[in-house]
Amino acid sequence: MTDNQKIMNHVMGVQSLTPPTVTKPWSKEMYDWNDMVADQMKAELRIRINQAEEMDDRDTLNELLSVCGGIRCGDGYNVEEMWDMCLQEVDRVPNYWLNEEWGYAVSKGIVSDCVKVQFVGY
Repeated sequence: MTDNQKIMNHVMGVQSLTPPTVTKPWSKEMYDWNDMVADQMKAELRIRINQAEEMDDRDTLNELLSVCGGIRCGDGYNVEEMWDMCLQEVDRVPNYWLNEEWGYAVSKGIVSDCVKVQFVGY
């Protein structure tokens, strides 16, 4: 089992999850579910951010920064500054943004397709 799979199993806690049936908008169950989905995505983002930092990969850090916050760094930033910015953005990224950006990030290989559940209500 890879480190990524171990983290995903830890975040998820159980192997098989069923999304809530939302009978009214903005229910606690919906928010709880969406927070759990976001936690899985953020765990994958942190793994990728740390890998990019270890490899001194500015381009990947810039892609991850864009996924997390819709911003990019210019040439004036070093890898450590970009890594720090990525980690700050991943802590602040709202669920709706992850819902919009995740599919693109997976399709471009920026993150893996390890999150097998989806947001509810978007």
